[in-house]
Amino acid sequence: MTRTPQDTFWSDQALATARDAAADPSLVPVAITAANGEQCTWCDCPLTLHKQPGYRCGGCPLPAENVVSTFAGPGLRYDFPACDRHTADIVAAVAQTVAGAR
Repeated sequence: MTRTPQDTFWSDQALATARDAAADPSLVPVAITAANGEQCTWCDCPLTLHKQPGYRCGGCPLPAENVVSTFAGPGLRYDFPACDRHTADIVAAVAQTVAGAR
């Protein structure tokens, strides 16, 4: 899938907003973006899943349709590949982990 300029804009904005919100230690922001093998335009993200086309969901062998990115601080991002079925499960797991840690 090739992103349109508008798709790239919305994806970059979602990730940038979540990254900026991570400056507040009481928040653990989550952003869900398309898993299309393209790199974000606003960062280098050399290890991000966005740059690895053909990767699989973390919960099953299906291709990842989304990347769930969670920020534990302004410079600390974790990316989880997810099919459409498991995207909500990953977000719920992140919320449970955060709730248990507080």
